[in-house]
Amino acid sequence: MANDVGYSLANAHAQRIRENLLRRNAAVTGHRLLRGAIRAGGVALRALPDTDELAALAVDLAEVATLTLANSVVYDRFAGTAVLHPDDASALGCLGYVARASGLRSDARVEHPTIVLPITEIGAPDGDVLARYTVRRDEFAASAALAQHIVESHTGPIEYAATLHPVGAPSSGIGIVEGWRGTIVHRVEIDVDGRITRAKVVDPSWFNWPALPVAMADTIVPDFPLANKSFNQSYAGNDL
Repeated sequence: MANDVGYSLANAHAQRIRENLLRRNAAVTGHRLLRGAIRAGGVALRALPDTDELAALAVDLAEVATLTLANSVVYDRFAGTAVLHPDDASALGCLGYVARASGLRSDARVEHPTIVLPITEIGAPDGDVLARYTVRRDEFAASAALAQHIVESHTGPIEYAATLHPVGAPSSGIGIVEGWRGTIVHRVEIDVDGRITRAKVVDPSWFNWPALPVAMADTIVPDFPLANKSFNQSYAGNDL
């Protein structure tokens, strides 16, 4: 987002942090994009994240965010730009940080909990680019703290696999998780032999994309790249 307003210094620091995170991903899961860590019926990690590294990453990002918002030009471009009002966000069914930055509560970890975790709900009322930026900034800190808590409280193995048995009849299942963009839902159907016959994934971007033109209604055209990046929705998927 800083790069979209010409503040390349913050962007350079952000790219450094991103590369650090990708390397941590590879160390923990064996893949820079976390592929293969979560499997049908189980999870497989190479190691647990280092809590000191997580804490350092959180501090590093907070410093870059402070540096970014201390720039008066950046702040002026962020504040009041591409406002998504709460009523519009609610009517469109927005999810994730897009909803939370417009004053709505939206978190699958709270609405569809599977285990008890110390979740910190982050939000902002203004619905502009600045609100979406600060929500994502604060969620990074909250996520790092949550990851540290999980690592420090973990006592079992880092690999787990449940035996999958055919149920002898067609069946289906639903998975609901809170991804970094918002709530992600999977629905899978299997046949009598346990083979997948249908699978559907709904990304929060499906709900959030229609909100972008609404937020742009009173925004000048040159601010579109900034507004678009503040929503930062997925371009992939057959339903987007």
